[in-house]
Amino acid sequence: MSAGTGKMRIVTFPIRSARRGDAVPPGRIGYDTTAPVLLLHTVQTEEALQELLDTGRLNPDPARAMEGYDDAYAWLLSHMEKRLPTRGNGMVWLWAKIRRDDLIHNIRYSDGKVLLTCRIPRERVLLSQYDDWHQVLNESPNILSLPGETPDEYEVRIEGIYDDLHARLKAAGAHRVPISAWPEELRLEVESSWEAIFDPANYTRRRYWQATVHELLAEDVVEAVRLES
Repeated sequence: MSAGTGKMRIVTFPIRSARRGDAVPPGRIGYDTTAPVLLLHTVQTEEALQELLDTGRLNPDPARAMEGYDDAYAWLLSHMEKRLPTRGNGMVWLWAKIRRDDLIHNIRYSDGKVLLTCRIPRERVLLSQYDDWHQVLNESPNILSLPGETPDEYEVRIEGIYDDLHARLKAAGAHRVPISAWPEELRLEVESSWEAIFDPANYTRRRYWQATVHELLAEDVVEAVRLES
């Protein structure tokens, strides 16, 4: 609140319009997933931008999450509750590390038309590895390669793990049902493998990283770019 007024102080930030290719400055973006304050990008709707301008914060609506992935989102949310000091019922998604060309390419497929550049203290952010997050979405084990393991050896090993898991699910009558309905032993076995996505030490520097926060504050936003067609 502003001193002596009792009114909410809304932080403002620069807003401009640009084509997708000009929305991000040329060259390397400068992400650093080890920094105390993280550089992040997210594409949001015009309505979300207006909420930030009007209230100073963006609180995500859990009802707008992608349908069919309730268990995956609940699992990620549970880890936000465990690992972050903040609390909330939803998640704002951001990019924490991605090539500039791929960021611009992905903007095309977003529902939103506003690119927000943000800087958020790391303690409010849960990082997760983008590619292996899809193992969570697919309710599949996340199997990391072993030191010195060849691609062929890795492929043989993961096929054996998948075959064994499917056989045990069938035996338990839990084949093709959501993971929340699996026997606890099998569910915990697979869910524990997913936790590797939170540790950058498990991945090479070139891998892409995403971020989730419980809410986005106007003071987190460095710049908003309205994307032109």
